[in-house]
Amino acid sequence: MTVEEKRAEINQTGRAWVVAIIAIIASILISANSNKLPATMSLVIPALGIDTGTAGNIMSLNGYVGFVLAFVAASIIMKFGTKKTTLMVLGCAVVGAVISAFATDYIGLVVGRLIEGVGYACIGTVIPVLFSEWFPPSKRGVPMGIFSVWVPLGSMFIMGTSGFFFNQGDPTSYHAVFWFVVALLAVVTVVWAVAVRNPQVSYLEQESGANAEKPKVSEGFKSLSCWVAMLAFAAFALGTACVMNFETLYMVQTMGMDQASANGMLNVANIAVVVGGIGIGFVMNVVKSNGGRLAILVGAAAVLGACFALAYTVSGALLVPWLIVFGVSNGIVPAIFFTMVAEIAPRPALASVSSTLMSCGQCVGGILFGIVGAVVATAGWAACTGLLTGVGIVLFLGALALFLVLRARDKKRVANTVQ
Repeated sequence: MTVEEKRAEINQTGRAWVVAIIAIIASILISANSNKLPATMSLVIPALGIDTGTAGNIMSLNGYVGFVLAFVAASIIMKFGTKKTTLMVLGCAVVGAVISAFATDYIGLVVGRLIEGVGYACIGTVIPVLFSEWFPPSKRGVPMGIFSVWVPLGSMFIMGTSGFFFNQGDPTSYHAVFWFVVALLAVVTVVWAVAVRNPQVSYLEQESGANAEKPKVSEGFKSLSCWVAMLAFAAFALGTACVMNFETLYMVQTMGMDQASANGMLNVANIAVVVGGIGIGFVMNVVKSNGGRLAILVGAAAVLGACFALAYTVSGALLVPWLIVFGVSNGIVPAIFFTMVAEIAPRPALASVSSTLMSCGQCVGGILFGIVGAVVATAGWAACTGLLTGVGIVLFLGALALFLVLRARDKKRVANTVQ
């Protein structure tokens, strides 16, 4: 490598980290926007005169819009590029957040939540592709690992700060929390528009080859590995949504905590998620083989699946240990998925498709977790144990299937190269 080439690589890396930091902050704030409801649920329910089931349905609404958009997100990214697509995503998040902050009834909150869903669903699609453009495969582990915990970081942030804005004795004070999030989203959107540029060198294009034909999106949607990843990620998202959105209410109703104390307790899990996600990012920079990375994924999926099954039966004495184990494994699983977004796709140029389908899986989980609210309202918390056990099994089997599918594909490619 010449001096000029080395200098260009250093400049690219520096710029990449600037983009990554802004993107991660934007993602965290979009997560905070989504998690403002569970952080204020005990206030929103009496303020709007709704029950737990209805509150669960409102929280899951953003998943419906995201599910529909997920199937066109790959085409949007390939047409407009990651910078413009991210700006559009942030714009939708801001508009939805403003409508939600103004809402004083059920309908207004529903409309705002639907528009917010565009931001929540699509940010998880575009950022992994953005990072794959800016960082080479050998250096994606750390930024992807940090990004992978955007949801719990956003949850931890809003759980930790919301108490400064609401008054437990005044249910309508949840509006102050909503406006706080609006202000932060507006700032990061302006920063993104002003500070971010497209990369001078796209590593996804380099991986595909300079003379490679631009692939059709349909090729990615025909890939078995992409659909297996979607199934596994849907199970991960469903189980995670059940915990992150209802665990604080479970603590309030079964353990006698107040909302602020329950929010603080959930942050034990959020901190563990961050540790697990960032820690595995460094591991991914060392373990570069698909087989090694996926073996770790299978083990973490087994642990996380067991944690799902215990979510609504865990006792006070075991609550903190369970939160820690749940959090660490919950950080590891998505970090590996995001790091391998280009490898899961049939070829690197179709990383937007594998990312899109994983985001679609996240939306499926975001839609289905609302069932928990209805079950709790009619049959109690323990009635959800069977559901969450099944979700954990699907997560484990999906991770195992992805391991087997990619191993078979890698062996086939090696055989074709030898021939």
